[in-house]
Amino acid sequence: MGDNMSKSDMKLLFFDIDGTLITDDGTRTFPESAKEAIRLARKNGHKTFINTGRVMVNVEDFIREPGFDGYVCGCGTHIQVNGEDIFHHTLSWERCNEIAHKCRDMGMMAIFEYISHTGYDQTIQGTAHREILDYFIAMKRKLVRDIDGEDFVFDKFTAWYEEDNPYVEEFKEYLKDEFLVIQREGNFIEVVPKGFSKATGIEYLAKYYDVSLDNIFVFGDSNNDLEMLQYVPNSIAMGKCTKEVADISSYRTDTVENHGIYKAMKHFGVI
Repeated sequence: MGDNMSKSDMKLLFFDIDGTLITDDGTRTFPESAKEAIRLARKNGHKTFINTGRVMVNVEDFIREPGFDGYVCGCGTHIQVNGEDIFHHTLSWERCNEIAHKCRDMGMMAIFEYISHTGYDQTIQGTAHREILDYFIAMKRKLVRDIDGEDFVFDKFTAWYEEDNPYVEEFKEYLKDEFLVIQREGNFIEVVPKGFSKATGIEYLAKYYDVSLDNIFVFGDSNNDLEMLQYVPNSIAMGKCTKEVADISSYRTDTVENHGIYKAMKHFGVI
């Protein structure tokens, strides 16, 4: 089917990672049914993409295993197709340094993400960000610990804060002209340059492949998926998701562990 498929029949499928492709229960399980669904979709001539807030270096090998046609990483700041970078938005070293010092001054426990490394401020002793930081450290990828070092740059960042931190709103105000600040569940924000999102990544690839939005399917579960879910008519919420995601999605599938990806792709006739 794949070789004979016309462009008008080809579908583009975009998948969030955590809570969508893999479980968010600590085991980070990628169900075999989801892998099989992705392989079948590609065999049928469709294109599959990771669409994640993570930067490329933090997409582990086991997530890449089924094979994807490309990656939208860093909330749309980096796009790769068939192993080649086709788009990458960067920030200057000076701006990155200034923001990192503002995080330090305001008690924000930040993890700074770049296409090829993860950065953090080694002087920050807080614990709220340690679980995810330790996870990235365990991946044994490049780490940049000195925010004044010449290689300290980032594409986007996430930051945690203590409940009683008095500077949170001031910090958001400091960022608002240049960045979109996404309030995640709990005391956790995701900060992305304005004009970039998971949705802009989809827009870019829709034009790249000349595919209409009606032939694009998006899968997500959390609030940083809202823009991409709202952008397309075929928006699929996972069985376990935030209320906001459930409310704006056109279809709700089963949970990750109960074969939600496979069931949804079967439902829409992709496989």
